[in-house]
Amino acid sequence: MASAGKKVLGRCAICGREVYEDDKYVQCSICGALMHESCIDREVLEDSEGNILCPYDAALAALDWFDAVITTYIDSLKSPENKEKLQDIVKRLENYIKIVEESAE
Repeated sequence: MASAGKKVLGRCAICGREVYEDDKYVQCSICGALMHESCIDREVLEDSEGNILCPYDAALAALDWFDAVITTYIDSLKSPENKEKLQDIVKRLENYIKIVEESAE
């Protein structure tokens, strides 16, 4: 529903609705994407420095962190006593890939 006389700044990166100049909104600190404050979960989208990230940039940051953990500690994860833990990580990654692939269809 368009609001008469209100300037549209863009669309919310989460809900897709228009963001108006007088809405309470935040911007992704990386790409500048707009998001209604009511759409974000700060616990999920706020980084350790208090910056708000859009879902895309938050996912990339999480993948970068995961990559650093795996590449640094893969030898300890491959140890016999961690075999089940490593299998759990693989299973979870497979589930994430399935969710993303299904969403892209």
